[in-house]
Amino acid sequence: MVVHCASENVECIIVDGGDGTISQVMTSIYRAYPTDKMPSLVILPSGNTNLIAKDIGFGVRGLQALQRVKILSERHRLMGAVQHRHALKIEWSDTSRQAVLGMFSGTAAFTRAINIAHDPTILKNFAHDWAVGITILFALLKLLSPQTRDVWLKGEACHIQYDQQGVMSENSFLFLATTLQNLSNGMWPFWGGEHDDQRLHYLNVKPYPSKLIYACWALLRGKAPQWLRDNTSYQSGIAKRIEMKIQQEVILDGERFDTGEDHRVYFSVGPEFSFVRL
Repeated sequence: MVVHCASENVECIIVDGGDGTISQVMTSIYRAYPTDKMPSLVILPSGNTNLIAKDIGFGVRGLQALQRVKILSERHRLMGAVQHRHALKIEWSDTSRQAVLGMFSGTAAFTRAINIAHDPTILKNFAHDWAVGITILFALLKLLSPQTRDVWLKGEACHIQYDQQGVMSENSFLFLATTLQNLSNGMWPFWGGEHDDQRLHYLNVKPYPSKLIYACWALLRGKAPQWLRDNTSYQSGIAKRIEMKIQQEVILDGERFDTGEDHRVYFSVGPEFSFVRL
């Protein structure tokens, strides 16, 4: 479908779905379009997670949104309010494997939490906002349970390198990376750099992190107090490229990706996309 759009020089594509669907469309566009002629995107958020839509901003959904697109297009005002965001690109050392695009990625405890969130019991029986809360609750219960606490807190063996700096070889309890500039409900678990659309924001939490509950409480409210910045258990900053070696799957906008035979993945800033705000 996207290949056909590219052949017809379609300049605007409407995406009805959540982050995973948007990620797939962005990846297809990246593969089909020249980088200097990529179409604008109109997002109609309707998925399980809508971090991208909430970051770029949206006002209407469904048929009302489609009617507004039609009216704005007829008046040649569709591009009147546009937000620009760079994609997060994930690549593998296996050059036969094509890169994928998205905007929010993570692994270690994040992968474990996503596996909980994808439990049919949560997805079918709770609305999205409740599902997020239940997921957090289940994750905290795993940390409190003697049977699973150590498995979670010891993290995953990994090697991380930021922008060709020295390689850090240590287990990671939690790793996150994003090109978004805002998250839902004021959450922002990153610091160490201003908003920079040419770099990734990242957070890496070491195994058995100290003051974990206090840190979670602060970061979920978008706060990064000085005691947290000074705590060596928590590392955050910005980077153009991150190389990671880890056996566990990597999550990109809710979708799972294995790390290949050599378990190496590369995170970097991808092409810029234009999002139409309705």
